[in-house]
Amino acid sequence: MLFPYLTLMITLAQVICAKNILLTNDDSWVSTNIRATYRELTLAGHNVVLVAPVSQRSGYGGKFDIPKGNVLQTNGEFDYVKAGEPAWGHEVDDQNVWYFNGTPASCVAFALKYVLPKFFNNMTIDLVVSGPNEGTNMGQGFYTGLGTMGATYNSIYRGIPGVAFSGSNSNNSFFKDSLNTDPMNPSNIYASKVVEFVAQIFKSQGENPNALPITSGINVNFPPVGNQDTTCTDPEWVLTRMSGELSATFDMAYNETSNTFVWSPASYKALTVCENGDCSLPSANEVLTQNCRTAVSVFSIDYDAKLELANEVKALVQPILSI
Repeated sequence: MLFPYLTLMITLAQVICAKNILLTNDDSWVSTNIRATYRELTLAGHNVVLVAPVSQRSGYGGKFDIPKGNVLQTNGEFDYVKAGEPAWGHEVDDQNVWYFNGTPASCVAFALKYVLPKFFNNMTIDLVVSGPNEGTNMGQGFYTGLGTMGATYNSIYRGIPGVAFSGSNSNNSFFKDSLNTDPMNPSNIYASKVVEFVAQIFKSQGENPNALPITSGINVNFPPVGNQDTTCTDPEWVLTRMSGELSATFDMAYNETSNTFVWSPASYKALTVCENGDCSLPSANEVLTQNCRTAVSVFSIDYDAKLELANEVKALVQPILSI
């Protein structure tokens, strides 16, 4: 009789700890990373609603796109949804998994303004999980340009705590081809680590109304794991900062032979300067160059400069200020 009792206790514990999670990304609703994470968060007992772009929307940052009509003009990612089908909808066999013909930022609004009120009795979201992205998102140079982050800070604008997760498996894979239970599959390892991280946030939340301080968010970047690095299957968590050594941003290079421009990353001095936070912390970029370590960076949507810096700039423009 012991095992049924333990099973009941585990089930009750899951119900007690169950939270309402909105899961999104920028790689589309059919990426392997997000589907693995949906599976694992659900198995952990959480109420998860997945709402993500119908097509790849990487690099859209906080851009807020909504459909121009109620029908898709082109096929969705991996042709899973075809042109001519509705511009939003859900899996036939799972009403908790939705697509939307928009950007990650607008997917958050779509979930909060349409999906949750209409189909989930206006369920309150305890945490927004964005990702895991297929590819890392590190440093303030990429903060405004990446869709994974765009979904996260658009959630925080609305007073809902958010965490962005990014992996080093930038292969843009289709879950119908790649979703499995292989313990060495990076998507599965990242999903299990997301569950671990989310569990700690909710455990620490206690009786606080918000899982995170109202203006803050967390940016998490995973190293290569599993089949990408067989020595790393359970990377440790390391607190980092977004600025610092090796921090990079978007840039371009001109190819004289083809007379075209190509995307390229670049690092500049301003990105290495620490004005806020704990300047003794390593940068996320530094940590990911080390073996089997995950970078955890805290950020704030309060974009005002700290007082000392603001006063320094104020002195420069004081002669033309009316107040």
